[in-house]
Amino acid sequence: MTDALPLPSSPRVIPTVPGPPVIGSITQLYPHRLRDFLTGAYREHGPVFNVTGLGQTFTVLAGPEANVWTVKEGHRHLRSLEAWRPNDQAFGVQRSMISVDGAEHRAFRRVEGRTYTRAYLGANLRRALAVTAEDLAPLRAGDDLQVAHWCKSVITEQLARVVVNGTARPYLNDLLSFVQNTLMVRVTRQRPPLVEHLPGFRRARARSLGMVEALIDEHRRVPPEQAGREPDLIDDLLAAQAADPAFWSDLDLRMAAIGAFIAGMDTAANTLAFVLYRVGRHPELVPALVAEADAAFQDGPPSMESLGGLPHLHRFVMECLRLHPIAPAMTRTVTQDFDFADVTVPQGRRVIIATTVPHGLNDCFTDADTFDPDRFAPGRMEHRRPGAFAPYGLGTHICAGSGMAEGLIMLNLAAILRTLDLRGDPSYVLREVARPTATPDDRLTLRVTSVRHPAVSLLA
Repeated sequence: MTDALPLPSSPRVIPTVPGPPVIGSITQLYPHRLRDFLTGAYREHGPVFNVTGLGQTFTVLAGPEANVWTVKEGHRHLRSLEAWRPNDQAFGVQRSMISVDGAEHRAFRRVEGRTYTRAYLGANLRRALAVTAEDLAPLRAGDDLQVAHWCKSVITEQLARVVVNGTARPYLNDLLSFVQNTLMVRVTRQRPPLVEHLPGFRRARARSLGMVEALIDEHRRVPPEQAGREPDLIDDLLAAQAADPAFWSDLDLRMAAIGAFIAGMDTAANTLAFVLYRVGRHPELVPALVAEADAAFQDGPPSMESLGGLPHLHRFVMECLRLHPIAPAMTRTVTQDFDFADVTVPQGRRVIIATTVPHGLNDCFTDADTFDPDRFAPGRMEHRRPGAFAPYGLGTHICAGSGMAEGLIMLNLAAILRTLDLRGDPSYVLREVARPTATPDDRLTLRVTSVRHPAVSLLA
């Protein structure tokens, strides 16, 4: 009698998260619901599962193991094109830094990346701080700070002045309407294509693109050495176009110039809004933050280096990034089959890398649902576990502007706390909306109980 040969093991079937017919889980895939939904599915199904919506199937890779895999192997198997080309086409181009990979992506990033760094912000800190001072100056004791709108106004104007040497004040509503609606139609699919044909959208589009084209024309007419200023993003783009006109068309240049607003207007602004929500929600933590803000401005405007050395402020912002990540996941297309968690994910499959699922796991962060900035303190450093913390994405497409974004958030938070004493409404219950990234809704306000220092003193 001979022993039977072992049967080959059956391939593991990827489980599918159940959902209603046709629509599937589509309503749970909107940015403000996505992380909680994917975290629950990860707990039930493990690190790989399918979700469906409106006839499409996405394979989700989740958990710290998925983040580690993405950093090591993602560039070999994944691309961004299908997720972002529709947005490119709305601007008249077929490619941009966010939609391409490999050598082409690196070429875009080399040119555009310099002016998105923390160092570049540091060299232009007073210009950014001037915007904060202007927008804090009108506030008096008894006023309510409208958090979401205030943050968008400040961050958008700071990007305009620092990155492209312009102003967005006359165009703020147009930029918000154009950029947000384009993303919600083309990328997150929260709104129907009809939106792009409405008169209000078309006006906003024309004014926004006209603003950028006027800035480019002005930069062409008056180069930085003639204007007596340091080169900015548009100057870098014009220099790149002169060196390689076949790579940089005028439309590519326009797309890259408005990219500062596409990439930063919502993300940094909405993160700052969540930070201010937490200021109102946790008054017991505010005195330590105020003490650091006062020390930072004691001898005039702080440097980026000194802001980075404020431990309580930095941990507070980091914990907000953990609990309120603006980019909860990344959508990609598989370029060649790969194995992950004992399953084969096939070429052509759309995948969601659930980068921020670990943010809500007790295996990664102690009492993960609790707001606890000290988890980032020496001796704990819970975010150092491989794959645990990814607020800016992962891999080759990790946010190019993360340094500037975090610098602006720290700068604005310190300036606000130096200038105003704020109190949250204890009856307010956080309600997140997606426009297109998650943000507190317009009901969130903070009451100014006193003006601690004149806003103009921020620049003294």
